Amino acid sequence: MVGVCTALSIQGGTNALTLVTLRALGTLVILFGFYRLAGVSLALSPRERRLATVIAVPLCINTWCLNEAIAQIPLPLAVLIFYLWPAIVAVVSWIGGAEPFRSRGALGLAAAFIGLALVLNADPGAARTAGALFSLVSAFAWSAVFLLTHRFFRGRDTRPVIIHTTVVTLIFFTVAVLATGAWRAPSLPIGWVGVAGVTLFYALGTIGIFAATTSVGPMRTGFFMNFEPVATVLLSALILDQRLSPIQLTGAALVIAALFVFRPPPRTR
Repeated sequence: MVGVCTALSIQGGTNALTLVTLRALGTLVILFGFYRLAGVSLALSPRERRLATVIAVPLCINTWCLNEAIAQIPLPLAVLIFYLWPAIVAVVSWIGGAEPFRSRGALGLAAAFIGLALVLNADPGAARTAGALFSLVSAFAWSAVFLLTHRFFRGRDTRPVIIHTTVVTLIFFTVAVLATGAWRAPSLPIGWVGVAGVTLFYALGTIGIFAATTSVGPMRTGFFMNFEPVATVLLSALILDQRLSPIQLTGAALVIAALFVFRPPPRTR
């Protein structure tokens, strides 16, 4: 629904930079209020604050690029390109020696890129180059966020980190929107509905991920999150009337199947 509401906001007259600024502000208010009521300690050491600030840089790139992609190409295409990030993480892990190379990983990598080729080549007009590149850059940026967070905050409660990175992104986007004069509030009611929806669903999704991880563990949480692109394709058709052709749906199925391949098997005790 974050993606759907992003598309509604842009249809309602706003732009990507304005939207991510408003989203960062609203998300910070909701998360800070919720975590304070829940009694979550938001303290970070000076070193952790510096690391969180570094992580916020690719996070800003990811956030803006993905929203800009949604503004230029249909939402299902943007999300499917973005979901190459597990394959990118796997390749980086293989190259860096963090994970051993597995044949099933190679199959997943092939499935992901073949699926993406089917999704894009089936409708070259819809998959404009700029929008596809924005989504691809977003995938690389999110891979960097994932790898850095895993490297420096593994085993730690990352809710304080999320608050800090949200503050940094809000400052960055506020400066950017003022410096470039890109501020453009929605001109239609549906745009404001989209802005409110983006903020609410993004904050609820963030809270829900931590609640699910605590309740059922990271493996099951990650498994169910693989259905996010499926939900995006369905909701895009129902709400935005953005439908994929049969050949594109075949490609989408390959991309989504690759996500389950890249999910590591649960560790035995």
